[in-house]
Amino acid sequence: MKKIGIVSVLFILAGCWVRELPRNQIVERALSLVGSPYKYGGASPEEGFDCSGLVYYVYRKSGIEVPRTAKEQFRRGRKLRLSSIRPGDLLFFRFRRGLHVGIFVGRGYMVHASPQRGVVKERLVKYWRKHFLKGVGYL
Repeated sequence: MKKIGIVSVLFILAGCWVRELPRNQIVERALSLVGSPYKYGGASPEEGFDCSGLVYYVYRKSGIEVPRTAKEQFRRGRKLRLSSIRPGDLLFFRFRRGLHVGIFVGRGYMVHASPQRGVVKERLVKYWRKHFLKGVGYL
């Protein structure tokens, strides 16, 4: 059996940490925006957010370019199986009026921009599972 030196272990651990950094940044940034107002077409804390504007803002501030609209975010991202969705990935829901997108933050919660309540952290209850379409990854 080959021995691994302490330096090798540190490089391996650092590599794992670096891969998780964008996910952590996205989750923390999304959570920091809870309480921001809703505004159709909005994509900043000053003016408010709609669902895709929130995703656009959070990802862009983390150095990751995503399209501005929910339709394009869904179309261009990497489709994920339910079992492989991780914090920072996008969750898409289908409603009569179109697509809705939220950011999965882990432990059964997402952050999204609600027209009625603004940016909220919300548990993925039966209502959301009923309308779930697909998970999408950009990380």
